[in-house]
Amino acid sequence: MPTCDTRANHCRLPGSDLWFCSYGFPVTLNFSEGTYMRLQIPWTGSGQTSTAGQAVALAPTMACVSSADAKIDFHQGFQQFAWRVPVAMLTRKLAALTGEAIDGPLNFKAALDLQTPNGRALREILSNLANAANNLPGPAARLVLAELEQALTTSLLVTGTHDYRPILDGPVRGIAPWQVRRAEDFIEAHADDPLTIEDIVRATGASARSVFRAFAEHRGYSPMEFLKRTRLKRARLMAESGLPALTVTEIALSCGYSDLSRFSKDFLAAFGETPSTVLRRHRNIY
Repeated sequence: MPTCDTRANHCRLPGSDLWFCSYGFPVTLNFSEGTYMRLQIPWTGSGQTSTAGQAVALAPTMACVSSADAKIDFHQGFQQFAWRVPVAMLTRKLAALTGEAIDGPLNFKAALDLQTPNGRALREILSNLANAANNLPGPAARLVLAELEQALTTSLLVTGTHDYRPILDGPVRGIAPWQVRRAEDFIEAHADDPLTIEDIVRATGASARSVFRAFAEHRGYSPMEFLKRTRLKRARLMAESGLPALTVTEIALSCGYSDLSRFSKDFLAAFGETPSTVLRRHRNIY
């Protein structure tokens, strides 16, 4: 008798759900319409999703987005990430990005090409999210997973084809320098929190695209770069505390870094020395 070689791993994210599924034999599944979007990103193998009159041939270069009834055929050896995100979460993000009220339905074209620059970026963000969910310990995971989830939400909206892409791709309205300063004040006050684009937008009263453009014009960097600089300054203060039990790993995770190598490189670029050097020097002082 053949064995049932199937597994599914689930991770509950702050606002959505992520699965990794592996099928050792052909499987057909049927899903009903829901109040969420399903994003299927194949990792190995092939399959097909049929939804809303569209058939998408699933492969590592072709993902599928759906919310309507769907029939999904997985071939033997097929592996995929499946992300289920509430439509309400997508529309909130879309409103923040565009500065427009999203009153109508949000309908995606089912096929999503992962070979485009945006598609490759989306796949990379998902890979980082899965790696963080699988490896990050303790409370630091909350901060990192929340921010990666927000990045994946934005990536889906700017990569997929949907009703509001013309607005996203259209001209951006400008904002005043005082709104940039307000955004900076807000970021500094909440740098320890898992900040989202929506949070910054509410603080400025402008759209996300306008905020990003204004930062580029008036500061020469993005609001996310400002957030990184703010967190690195706090990381240096932590390292300078000289606390005997404090480690570089704890500092990195407290400041939103899951990749210790990236943290050390960013710290070195910002301050001209590594966090371990600063930590060791101040331990000797205290």
